Amino acid sequence: MVFLYSVETRYSINSLLAVVDRIEGVKYHLVRDLNELLETARLIVNRGDQCIVAFSLLTTLLVRDNYYIELRGVVEKLKKMGCLTITGGPHPSGDPIGTLSYFGFDYVFIGEAEESLAEFLYALLNKQDPRSVKGVFFLDNDRPVYTGVRKPIDLDKYDPFPYWRGIVNPIEITRGCPHGCFYCQVSYLHGRQYRHRSIEKISFIVEQVVKLGVRDIRFISPDSLAYGLTTSSRSVNLDAIEKLLEELSKKTRNTGGRIFLGSFPSEVRPEHVTEESIKLLRKYVANKSIIMGAQSGSEEILRRINRGHTVEDVVLAVEISLSNGFIPDVDLIFGFPGETVEDMEKTLNLARKLVNMGARIHLHYYIPLPGTPFGMKKPTRIPEWIKKEIWKIIGMGRGYGDWIKQEELSWRIIELHERGVIAPKWSKAPGVIT
Repeated sequence: MVFLYSVETRYSINSLLAVVDRIEGVKYHLVRDLNELLETARLIVNRGDQCIVAFSLLTTLLVRDNYYIELRGVVEKLKKMGCLTITGGPHPSGDPIGTLSYFGFDYVFIGEAEESLAEFLYALLNKQDPRSVKGVFFLDNDRPVYTGVRKPIDLDKYDPFPYWRGIVNPIEITRGCPHGCFYCQVSYLHGRQYRHRSIEKISFIVEQVVKLGVRDIRFISPDSLAYGLTTSSRSVNLDAIEKLLEELSKKTRNTGGRIFLGSFPSEVRPEHVTEESIKLLRKYVANKSIIMGAQSGSEEILRRINRGHTVEDVVLAVEISLSNGFIPDVDLIFGFPGETVEDMEKTLNLARKLVNMGARIHLHYYIPLPGTPFGMKKPTRIPEWIKKEIWKIIGMGRGYGDWIKQEELSWRIIELHERGVIAPKWSKAPGVIT
C-alpha cells in the first residue's frame, strides 16, 4: 500500500496505519507528494507486487491551487499502471458519487474505515471479492453501488496510531457528536452519539507515548467536556472527566509530562463550561487557553444552524473561564447561508464584547461541505465595512484566523459544485452525471 501522507490528513491515516501494520502480507509506504507517490507505485508494480494507493481527502484541499485537476491525472496514471485506487475521509464520505465519477477512484470508503479497510485487505489477500465489504461505494457499469452502512466501531479495539513505530499524534478520546450542526461533518461522518475510548485504553496509550519521550499529552475530541456522555446534555459528567484526568496525571507525574485538554486540537461547547467543570480542568491541565465553539452572535443563526446553545451561554462561559485563569479562544463564523447584515453585526458586537472581557477571537468563514444538511448552500458575502471592523480586532492582537483564505476556498467549492465536479446531481438515467 502507498499512502499519501499530508500534514492535513496524517492523523486520520495514522489510525489506519495502526490497523494495516498488523495485517500479515501487507506492507505500506508513506509519501509526501504526488510525484513521490507515482514513483513509489511504479517501483511496486515493476517488482510484481499488487499496488494499492490510498488517499484521505478534504474538500478544502481539493480546491486549493486546483489540486483536484492534478489529482485526477495522477489517479488515471495509477490505474493505467494496474494499481488499485481507494479513498476515504470527509470529502469522499460526503460526496462518494462525485469522487468516483470525477476522479475515477476504484473504491470510496464511507465514514470511519478502521474496520472496513481491514476487511477489504483480508478479502484481497484471500482472493475474495472486496465488493462484499460493507461501508464501500463503487461504480458498477457506471451505476453507483453502496454496500451498506456499517455499525460504529468500538474505539477500544483500535489504536489511534502505531506507537510501536514511533508514530504519535494527539489521542482521539471521543468520536461522534449528538448535536448535528448543519454546517459540520462530524455528526454525519461518525454518528449522532458520543463514543469514547475507555480510561483504561487512553491510559495505556499515554503510557506508551510517555515511553517514547513525549511529554505534552494532547487529545482530539469534538467537545473535551463531553467525556462520559452519550447523548446531548447541558450537564457534564464530572466524575468521568476527573477519573480520566486523575489517571492520566498518574501516568505523567513522574516524567515531567503535561496534560492539555480543551485546547487545540480539541475544544469545548460553551454550555458545558461551568464553575465545576472549569475548576476541574484547572486542577489537572497545563493549557492556559481554552478553545470554545460559539460560531455566531445571532440567536437566529444559532437556531438555524442547529447549534443548541445561546449567545448568553457563550458570554457566561467566557466569564467563567477568565475568572478561573483560562484565556478563551472563541470560534466565530461569518458568511452562513441566509445570514443577514444584521446577523453579522450581532456576531461582530459579540466579538467586541468578548474581546473587552479578555477573550481572543478565532475568525472563520463558512465553508460548504458535502454530506452536511447545508451541503452546497452558498455562503453570504461579508460587507466591506464589517471586514474593516474585523481587521480592527485583529489589529488589536485579539483576533486571528484564516477567514480570508477560507472565503476564497468556499466560493471555489461552490464553483466546482455548479460545474458538477463536487456533489453532482445524479440523473434518472443510470450512469449519467448531470
